[in-house]
Amino acid sequence: MLNCHCQDCQRSSGAPFASGIVVAVSATDITGVPKTHTVRGNTGGETTRSFCAECGTPLFTRGEAVSEFMSIRFSTLDDASWFKPELDIWTSRSQPWVCLNREIPQFPGSPSV
Repeated sequence: MLNCHCQDCQRSSGAPFASGIVVAVSATDITGVPKTHTVRGNTGGETTRSFCAECGTPLFTRGEAVSEFMSIRFSTLDDASWFKPELDIWTSRSQPWVCLNREIPQFPGSPSV
């Protein structure tokens, strides 16, 4: 579970960061056909963001850089109260007024997989 502070996550979430749960693509079963939007990510590879075609809720993100994993947006959870970020990434792009939790690891970019 993480918070991403990259500029693309800020734009796509409409917030100072996007929160998600990183899972193996092979461990997921996606039903339905979400809408997608693809951009060039901070690493230079393509990042595809999927969202609900009906209501626009962000669903998950997949990137070329680490294609075997995806991030499921915490806002898709029926009960998000158990969500607890374990790290912050792309903190070099975080807004100066964001209060980062100093009790969890922080990475100025993307951590090594």
